[in-house]
Amino acid sequence: MSLKRFVELLHEEVIDITNKVLGRDLEPTHYLAEADNNMKMVLFRVVDSPYLCVGNVLNSRKRLYRHVLGVETDIDAYRKVLSLTPVKPREISFEEKYEVLTEIDLEKVPFIKFYPRDGGRYLSSSIYIACLDNVCNASIHRTMIVSKDSVVARIVPRNLRYIYDNYMRKGIREVPVAIVVGSHPATLLCAAISPPFGVFELELVPQLFKHFTITYTPRYSLPVPSDAALVLEGRITDITVPEGPFVDLLHLYDSVRNEPLIKIDAMYVNYDEYFNVILPAGKEHKLLQSFYREALIWDYVSRVVPKVHKVRLLESSGSWLVAAVAIEKTHDADAKNAVLASFAAHPSLKMVMVLDPDVDIDSESRLLWALATRFRGRDSLILVEKARCSTLDPSSPTGVCDKVGFDLTIPLSEDRSRYSYVEVR
Repeated sequence: MSLKRFVELLHEEVIDITNKVLGRDLEPTHYLAEADNNMKMVLFRVVDSPYLCVGNVLNSRKRLYRHVLGVETDIDAYRKVLSLTPVKPREISFEEKYEVLTEIDLEKVPFIKFYPRDGGRYLSSSIYIACLDNVCNASIHRTMIVSKDSVVARIVPRNLRYIYDNYMRKGIREVPVAIVVGSHPATLLCAAISPPFGVFELELVPQLFKHFTITYTPRYSLPVPSDAALVLEGRITDITVPEGPFVDLLHLYDSVRNEPLIKIDAMYVNYDEYFNVILPAGKEHKLLQSFYREALIWDYVSRVVPKVHKVRLLESSGSWLVAAVAIEKTHDADAKNAVLASFAAHPSLKMVMVLDPDVDIDSESRLLWALATRFRGRDSLILVEKARCSTLDPSSPTGVCDKVGFDLTIPLSEDRSRYSYVEVR
């Protein structure tokens, strides 16, 4: 099953506007954002591209749980993603799936300018695959078009940057890379996980999508999904060019940086498949970034308290900087341990609220209600000074900040009925 088949099976959740041809600058953002409010997918076309595009594919937690992970509850979802282990996918021949274009022209690819101050037109769902000493990595990076045969990507200091830096230290000035767009959502989820270097993300996919197969690119023999709409094969060079601005998880423009220029050597297409577009700062962007971190927080906190009911990285914080954790406790100090475990699990966290399970942490208004009624000043505060945090946070440009935890649980010695929220009936 490909991305196209995945979307077709959920056709009732799709808004089809393929009767229009959208401009590449800003117009798709309007339709994607409007549909995102209702957690709908959007099927659309852009001018001068043969592809059918689909956006907002994983903007629904329910869709992710039921149709990718095959579970119904948060706890089962966390357990499923944390239990993934590498399995070698079945291999098929490259020619079975892709047409080789004789002329490289990236203008035919639906690069989109999403926001007015974007540095250019972007691919927002591109999976990068590169290898070092037979160890491969798959990760998602935004990709800005530079010319008909070159692009630039934001390569954050994780595994792809590690591969690139190793090539440069060895005096090898170009890194073979494959850029993939439009594969099954399970592939996108696994590429967003960021496991330790040495675990190849594509080898996690078969446990979620048993029909998943890979193939190898003709020039550099890089393993890629066989079900994608587009594969670009090229080289990450030692030449740098400006990349950005681009809107990040926090609905802020990320900085302009000099990043390696990527020269495209070959272009392989399957126009029968859907081209995947992720709305920057939309629900899908946030869910893909945050879900595995939620699972890690659940795992870490579960080791120090009796039970963790639910974890949420709050959407208003970009699903990245602020977490709410609902726990059961047997000691009043359990909440502090939960705060510290959360910071250890997700170092980008700036704030953590720990609550009793009676508070609906999917409701940010209930979280504010709990803050108003259960905060006890100094007794509720856990402060961690000068810790590593997220450079996405404009108040922490050096990546160092003070972090704060809020113990909003009810003291075990007190009458819980005094704190119960009275529902309208």
